[in-house]
Amino acid sequence: MARFTEASLTHLHDAIDIVDAITHYIDVRKVGAGYVALCPFHDDKTPSLHINHTKGLYHCFACGASGDTIRFVMEYERLSFYEAVQKLAAMFNIPLAYEQKHIEQKKSDLLRLLALFYHNKLFKHEDILQYLATRSINEDSIREFEIGYSGTSYDTLRFLDEQKLSRTEAIEYGVLTQGNDKAYARFAHRIIFPIHSSTGVVVGFGGRTLSTEKNIAKYLNSPQSKVFNKSKILYGYHLAKQMIYKQKSIIVCEGYLDVIMLHQAGFKNAVATLGTALNEGHLLLLNKDNPRIYMCYDGDNAGINAALKAAKFLSQHNKDGGVVILENGLDPADMVAQNKIQHFQELLTNALPFIEFVLQRIIMDFDLQNPMQKQLALQKCQEYLHTLTPFLQDEYKQKCALLLQISPTHLTTKQQKNKDLQTIHSPNANMNFAEESILYNIIANKEYLYFALNFLDQQHFQTYHQEFQLICNEDYDNDRIYALQFKAKAKLLSYDEFKNQLRLFLLQYAKDALPKIATSSLDSTLKLQQIQTLRQQIEHLQAGELVAVSV
Repeated sequence: MARFTEASLTHLHDAIDIVDAITHYIDVRKVGAGYVALCPFHDDKTPSLHINHTKGLYHCFACGASGDTIRFVMEYERLSFYEAVQKLAAMFNIPLAYEQKHIEQKKSDLLRLLALFYHNKLFKHEDILQYLATRSINEDSIREFEIGYSGTSYDTLRFLDEQKLSRTEAIEYGVLTQGNDKAYARFAHRIIFPIHSSTGVVVGFGGRTLSTEKNIAKYLNSPQSKVFNKSKILYGYHLAKQMIYKQKSIIVCEGYLDVIMLHQAGFKNAVATLGTALNEGHLLLLNKDNPRIYMCYDGDNAGINAALKAAKFLSQHNKDGGVVILENGLDPADMVAQNKIQHFQELLTNALPFIEFVLQRIIMDFDLQNPMQKQLALQKCQEYLHTLTPFLQDEYKQKCALLLQISPTHLTTKQQKNKDLQTIHSPNANMNFAEESILYNIIANKEYLYFALNFLDQQHFQTYHQEFQLICNEDYDNDRIYALQFKAKAKLLSYDEFKNQLRLFLLQYAKDALPKIATSSLDSTLKLQQIQTLRQQIEHLQAGELVAVSV
């Protein structure tokens, strides 16, 4: 995997007008020789963000945020360096150059153009607009979320052909489906909700039918494809991420309309899962800025069960937040439509912490008046608590005992996962953890990956060499990558922390390599040269310098 050339980045920096770029995101006004704006990185009341048009830099005199155009896009959109560069290049139509061995793949416009086609088509169907109005969805929300209408199967086929878009590619993306030697539109006579990646690129669709026929699914999503993986996407995240960053909180719902209506009511940090339970794939988004997570599900049995699974999953991954269960079968969209916005805010404020919610739901299945049932409830509660860190087990002992109406002495604390304790004491534990930490971070941040590739290759990984190669090939959907993300105990590191982690990893690798070379069957002259080179590299690494190590 190649990096952008220095010349390419310099050209991008010189070609982009920072005022034009920032104006794309916020209102900017000229004052004297410079430009000012309300800073988007804190709750700014008076314009604190100053932009130097000549130098191509910005600085906030209130919160200290500063940088160039790329840094602004990274911070505002919560993007990696690589993603921000690509976003700016596309925005200003500037070609990018890459280092050798990189073949740039042209990105298809098929899904984006189709989303625009469906969106424009919606305004020609008064009956669909009327239905959306009955759900209290206003025109601003329709435009913001690019809601559309698919019309007939023939309408989609004709549009693809008129625009000279590939039917083969449309089948690959799940827009079309093949049957009886004919192609059909997957979405016909449905309200269309375009699904975007975290960077705002259309990657799939959700469709809702208005038909009352029992054999027709109410909601239909795009199938898995090379660009769409529902287990790694949160609907509305591309619109919500800036508010998530500012408020340090995120509301996770179940449906498209929930997200749309909450945004319409001012809860612009709302997102939704796409018909799947929260999983490891979602953690990459939920780990960004580490927001407090509010699970807001329907109050029916399905909603409560989904909330229970989510609360267990999130608490076991040390996530802070709580569960909101809506009463009387309402969902968030209903709350907004019925103008119960203040009540919804109160429910968020009083959300039940994940661990407490799980304990309550476990205990509800048992009759605490029956000693045998109470003992089983205690057993189930302990089984759950033992999946948490020892600290959290201690913290929730008293609460669990109170719920069970027993003495806290009946609850014991257990070290988390004995197999992990064995790993910690094994000779390769530190290197295994270092490998996990580096891989975990380069998955989460491509800027880290491109930096690390200056120093790393497959030989440096003993346990995860296959995973490293998969990441280099951008094969993030591979089961090995999912498994790594699931079991890794690593945390997201700052850029300086990551550089230091990489240096220590290479230092340990070099130290481990010395005795192997000394006892190898290499020619004595070559062996001596390699040992001298390796010792020099160790000296540089010990002195705090980051250098490549090759054996």
